[in-house]
Amino acid sequence: LKNNKVFDVPVAVIAGNRPNYLYRMLRSLLSAQGVNPQMITVFIDGYYEEPMDVVELFGLSGIQHTPISIKNARVSQHYKASLTATFNLFPDAKFAVVLEEDLDISVDFFSFLSQSIHLLEEDDSLYCISAWNDQGYEHTAEDPSLLYRVETMPGLGWVLRKSLYKDELEPKWPTPEKLWDWDMWMRMPEQRKGRECIIPDISRSYHFGIVGLNMNGYFHEAYFKKHKFNTVPNVQLKNVESLRKDNYETEIHRLLGEAEILDHSKNPCEDSFVPDTEGRVYVMFIRMEQEADFTTWTQLAKCLHIWDLDVRGNHKGLWRLFRKKNHFLVVGVPASPYSSKKPSSVTPIYMEPPAKEEGAVAVPA
Repeated sequence: LKNNKVFDVPVAVIAGNRPNYLYRMLRSLLSAQGVNPQMITVFIDGYYEEPMDVVELFGLSGIQHTPISIKNARVSQHYKASLTATFNLFPDAKFAVVLEEDLDISVDFFSFLSQSIHLLEEDDSLYCISAWNDQGYEHTAEDPSLLYRVETMPGLGWVLRKSLYKDELEPKWPTPEKLWDWDMWMRMPEQRKGRECIIPDISRSYHFGIVGLNMNGYFHEAYFKKHKFNTVPNVQLKNVESLRKDNYETEIHRLLGEAEILDHSKNPCEDSFVPDTEGRVYVMFIRMEQEADFTTWTQLAKCLHIWDLDVRGNHKGLWRLFRKKNHFLVVGVPASPYSSKKPSSVTPIYMEPPAKEEGAVAVPA
């Protein structure tokens, strides 16, 4: 990989006792262009022989440690110990790449990071760079050279800035008695502080794990199986500089200026809502009374068969995805600052959540 900006960035692989997963993951990681095996450390939560055998089979460095706490707190403590150890092992590193043992890594994973990591160094409005697009399904992701800014922290193959970890996260990381998910904690406003992550339209990682703490076969089938995964090598990312904070606003306004407004009298769930064209930009406006009003978005996400369990992938009340190979923008009105682009003749679409089943009793939390 020419001019590899991430050749000396440490890679932490977070693992447990799933040796078959670890084998698949390391095989894909070591096939990625620009990989530097010297910088990879596999952190194993517990003294298990088989995962360590897999690590040694690939000639990599592995570290085992005693599990702390239980359930999701155990995972959270494992992450903390692994991240702390990574920056201790590589004291000169400014960043770390964080991977899990149940991910496939794309052939251009390091190339993707090499082309974008300078943004994380220079733009302090950024929280992370992630290889994963929560809304990037087979039918909604199209362009391997396109990047977005999002207000959520996707994880699943991401870059952490050392200063963020050392100055902010490590000192207040959830203690072992708190049964919290580390990623949910990192997504909380107190930690994220309005910063955004950069993600690709087409993910550079693929989540294949079906056995895990928060995972089962049905859930995986519904939400992860049809995730689009980049298989094209050497993708040249386009307009990387447009991802800087102010440039991105210019880019969004340019897109909205170019976008054709869809017919809001039609049902947005129907295939015919988006014309049978390719390469066009379309916009729809949905009702979003305030920043946390995701009623309509959630219903829309559900009928588009994308992630609908919580709200992901938005930027200032705007979502970007593809429908029928057209760039499809969704703007929440009036909460989004981009609401000003809505003509007065257009009424934002409101979609009601389904009524609660008859006879269902609300159980107090």
